[in-house]
Amino acid sequence: MAIDERAVGAGPDEYERILADYVHEPTEEALYRVSLLSQGLIESGLGPEDIIALHFEALDRLMHDQPYRERARVSTEAQQFLLEVMITYGVRFKEYLEIKMRQALQSAEAEAARERERALDAERVGRQQDEMLAVIAHEMRTPLSAAQGNLDLAKRSLTRQDLERMLGQLDRAREALGRLSRLTADLVESSRDGNPTLTIAPLVLVEVVEQACAWAEPTAMAGEVELSAAPVDMPIVVHADADGVLSILGNLLSNAVRYTPAGGRVTVQCGADEAWAWVEVRDTGIGMTPEVQARIYERFYRSSEARTLEARGLGLGLSLVQKLVRAHGGRIELESVPGRGSTFRVYLPLVTEESDRADD
Repeated sequence: MAIDERAVGAGPDEYERILADYVHEPTEEALYRVSLLSQGLIESGLGPEDIIALHFEALDRLMHDQPYRERARVSTEAQQFLLEVMITYGVRFKEYLEIKMRQALQSAEAEAARERERALDAERVGRQQDEMLAVIAHEMRTPLSAAQGNLDLAKRSLTRQDLERMLGQLDRAREALGRLSRLTADLVESSRDGNPTLTIAPLVLVEVVEQACAWAEPTAMAGEVELSAAPVDMPIVVHADADGVLSILGNLLSNAVRYTPAGGRVTVQCGADEAWAWVEVRDTGIGMTPEVQARIYERFYRSSEARTLEARGLGLGLSLVQKLVRAHGGRIELESVPGRGSTFRVYLPLVTEESDRADD
């Protein structure tokens, strides 16, 4: 049987050379070479039948043109050589199989571990997606239900000609729809890559702060949280987008009120230095650990403390705040102590005589 030389680690020439050395003088060194040859045959993937065929091909070449007596002697020694090869092959093949079996088992266990990890990752992602969809549905259902309920009540009030009550119900419906609109806008804006589109113009900062506080006041009153804005005795005008700043302050105030227990305080202050205006939102709420502060601007991130105090929420607000502040060319700073509250300070470009001339 012919042997494909490419499949032989110890090829026909090597086999014949070792066989010739052995039949010439069967020393300990020659036996050691037989052992190495057997290992090479195993690693080459040859079976016993292949080895026998390889042996007799090498023996035929070795005995070619040899006298009869020399052929007899070589044949006898060659039989012993083959026996040594096969004995060593058998012993080493068992060891080889054990090593390969261990390697295969380790590889299979490692692959199984990776598969389990992938399955767990997929399960976690699926669970997170389900939870996120449930939260989104809940967040949108709440203002929608409130708006629908108040509109139904307003319709009844209109039928009874109770116009004063109807106006209050319509106001509450409008507030609920405004909440739904802002929530939808936050979801859309947070899903976009890159900076949001802004219309930058001179903006009186105090007016925007007052509007944001007015929107947050009903929620603060319902949660028995004191909300106040410190008076400002100087005009502060910034280069900013009005809706963008309202969104920044609205999210900061919403979080401050939501995560401040009843009886707590939320205060808003404004100020300016040479080139920057700043707005500070300070609360006496639950505060944040350094670990939470490091992740607070990630999309959909909510700390366990936040989820315990307030089950609702998408974890989008601060991510959007950071994106909007950066789009204005500003910055946001945070100071927080667990159990003692948080302070967010937003810096926006101030309108100055130098900036006016630069714009011109």
